[in-house]
Amino acid sequence: MRWARAGIVTVTAVLVSVATAFAQEKLKVIYGLSIPDRVGSLVYARTVDFESKSPGLGYALRFGGRPGWMVDVYLYDLGLTSIPADAESSVIKDQLGRARGDVFELGKRGTYAGVTDRGDFVVPATGKPRFICSSFSYRRGERVDIDVESYLCLSSWANKFVKVRMTAPKGTMSRRDATDFVQAWIELLH
Repeated sequence: MRWARAGIVTVTAVLVSVATAFAQEKLKVIYGLSIPDRVGSLVYARTVDFESKSPGLGYALRFGGRPGWMVDVYLYDLGLTSIPADAESSVIKDQLGRARGDVFELGKRGTYAGVTDRGDFVVPATGKPRFICSSFSYRRGERVDIDVESYLCLSSWANKFVKVRMTAPKGTMSRRDATDFVQAWIELLH
């Protein structure tokens, strides 16, 4: 009986150690920010390192959602040493303007078609904004025939830009989905 109890205790200790190691293995750290397995309702999938080949371009973090969803969070600094913490600063607004311009430029190049500005919003909706956002609809795909809705939000953290880009087939992602994910990022960044 003693051996059985000792065996159970040993097996339990090993399982706890393995579970702890597995959880730590999934945890990634980018610029000192620990990225958990899940942010809001979305699951962290992988990191793409642009920084090592192109300093200033940082990292893209891919998250999994519902089928067809493309969700990326970019952490980068473009070589700037100081990026204001105020989401309404001219630096952040300018960066959002450039990112918006990139979406419309892809429309001009034919990668997207029918790019439509669906309006701007902030997160949170009341109080001091932490992210400034824009929304779009357009068509994409090999034949540029898939109607999508897309959300683009920008902020900063620790002298890095934080850009959230969420795109999904029309009708599968709402502005609420975008604001919920961005709100989860606000909590993570504090």
